[in-house]
Amino acid sequence: MKTLRPHKHKPLEFFIADEVDISSFRDELASMEHPFFALKGGDTKLREYRSGDVTVVVRSLAGIGLATIFDKDIWIYAISKLQEAINSNQPISRTITFTPYDFFITTNRDKGGKSYKELEKTLERLSGTRITTNIIYSEDKQETIGFGLIDSWRILEEKKGKLDIGMVEITLPDWLYQAITKTKVLKISPDYFRIRKAIDRRLYEIARKHCGNQAEFTICLEKLHEKTGSSREIRKFKFDIKQLTKINDLPDYEIFLDASTDKVTFKNRNQNTPQAEASRKREKGKKEVYKLKKTLLNKLIS
Repeated sequence: MKTLRPHKHKPLEFFIADEVDISSFRDELASMEHPFFALKGGDTKLREYRSGDVTVVVRSLAGIGLATIFDKDIWIYAISKLQEAINSNQPISRTITFTPYDFFITTNRDKGGKSYKELEKTLERLSGTRITTNIIYSEDKQETIGFGLIDSWRILEEKKGKLDIGMVEITLPDWLYQAITKTKVLKISPDYFRIRKAIDRRLYEIARKHCGNQAEFTICLEKLHEKTGSSREIRKFKFDIKQLTKINDLPDYEIFLDASTDKVTFKNRNQNTPQAEASRKREKGKKEVYKLKKTLLNKLIS
């Protein structure tokens, strides 16, 4: 099975969904490096992670399980929306409003009735998952802080003619808001939302954070296992890595396993290659289409 799901939506649907520039998604640095999110649904086990001086404790208070890596799509969507506003010199706040339709289209999800019910469960898990960490985005203090992955949420129903228009309102934790305003975020591939498996999403995040635009990044299997937050035995995790190396179609990065040394290497497939230039051209084209789309919509509104 391929690592990436097919695109679920047509260009026209992306045209109508105008909340986030789909070529400019952003993710938050600390949650890319450290396992803030669970890899499987229904996981209620308290998780403790330590790396050097960094500590991260994750617990569920709602009894419905920890927020998963797929629930994180809300974070990425919100971060990208705020970053776009910052880039456009628009005012921002911790409270963000959006339509479920825009979220589903932008993150390559189904837009049927079941998705609306799942969205509410996602919001419950995010608000019910607590993080305690000493990662502070401040240069003048050291402290440990606790916060929910979102502070609050609500779904609003508004009647417009014969249509019921749903709006989602979420308030982000101040910790995440500070990360965004201090540019502690990284651009990620739009194809991130097409990655099928939770573990593959985590591997992409780790590759993007540590390899970035460099040619390659190497890490020992045991440390990688720890960074992903996987609860699988190390031998089964090694099997997962082997399977991924056979397909090797993660966005942006190739992955290699040296079974004799248990070293995993991520290589930037777009580093100084013809594919890199093609990728830049595609991205430039997407941005031009997005600007045109914004201009047309603004004219229609006015």
